[in-house]
Amino acid sequence: MQRRRVSLLKLIVFGLLGLSLLVIYLQGQVSVVQEEQYLLGTYFRIKAQGRSRERVVAAMAAAWREARRLSEELSRTGSGPLGELNRRGFQEPVTLSDDVITVLEAAQKYRELSHGAFDPTIGKIVDSWGFTQDWDRTGVGRLPTSEELQPFLAERDFLIDAVTQTGRLSDPHVEIDLGGIAKGYIVDRVIEVLRAYELDNALVDAGGNIRVFNDHPRRVLWWEERRPFRIAVQHPRNEQKLLGVLEIWGDRALATSGDYQRCFFADALGNIFPCRYPDDPEKTRLHHIIDPRTGAPARGLISATISAPTALEADALSTAVFVLGEQRGLALVESLPKVECILVTNDGRIVRSSGLKDINFPTELR
Repeated sequence: MQRRRVSLLKLIVFGLLGLSLLVIYLQGQVSVVQEEQYLLGTYFRIKAQGRSRERVVAAMAAAWREARRLSEELSRTGSGPLGELNRRGFQEPVTLSDDVITVLEAAQKYRELSHGAFDPTIGKIVDSWGFTQDWDRTGVGRLPTSEELQPFLAERDFLIDAVTQTGRLSDPHVEIDLGGIAKGYIVDRVIEVLRAYELDNALVDAGGNIRVFNDHPRRVLWWEERRPFRIAVQHPRNEQKLLGVLEIWGDRALATSGDYQRCFFADALGNIFPCRYPDDPEKTRLHHIIDPRTGAPARGLISATISAPTALEADALSTAVFVLGEQRGLALVESLPKVECILVTNDGRIVRSSGLKDINFPTELR
């Protein structure tokens, strides 16, 4: 009996010791840091997790340095190389950085892939509608006349000389706007910086352009903890509701383009009004996603969410698919490897690509 009591006591002691070690492991081995800054006209948010707080903090500092550097380089009105190209590019060759050349080449790729639905040469058209750098301060656009838009609708192009690392604009009416791809590129580069610090996982969000990675799942004794990132998709007609939630495992990117992000209303007399929920049936919603072929806001979709391997790809495709519309946009997505989409049409239907047929999303807005 005495031996049995001693054995039971040892079992209890070792059990409590093991539980204590497990609690210490769970509480002391993970550090999470989240920060937010305003760059390129939107809020960038970085959330990172690692085993050492010092390492996570150092990684965050390096990530923000890279994000700020690229934001200046890729600003179309700033003092960086893209801004210089827009100011002097029609008159003379302008020296470009490796990053600007990389993004311009990617923009050209998606321009060709989408047959012009994505086009970075529309800077002056975007400005004509009032979607300028001051949008966050004013919140109201303007109605350009057809005569005002006509010069910007002529053939537009840009030229890159890889040997001299210079760029030129084909026409004085051309201005490069990388707003539909630059944020995705920056997110990808920030992810690269964070990965170099061997963090467990991270999420980078630039105004809805999101990429995550989960390289080192936590191990608790013999058990491995794996959890997906849960990314909410905004309801395009009710800012208080969600369309649904997507679970993302491993390394993946997500981007949404919608007519509710930068928009205003106009009535039949040409009066303009701030964008509000819900829609006013007597007014027309006008938004910043311009169809480069018409010079006017694209019609047919009200939201396009793209899931892709990189944030650059998701960013560019969300714009291209929005402009292409339901049928052509869905066909483009289905033709690309590892790319999926959720589209919301202007009559309230929710359309999903073949790889997302099983997700728990509604089939129409409600």
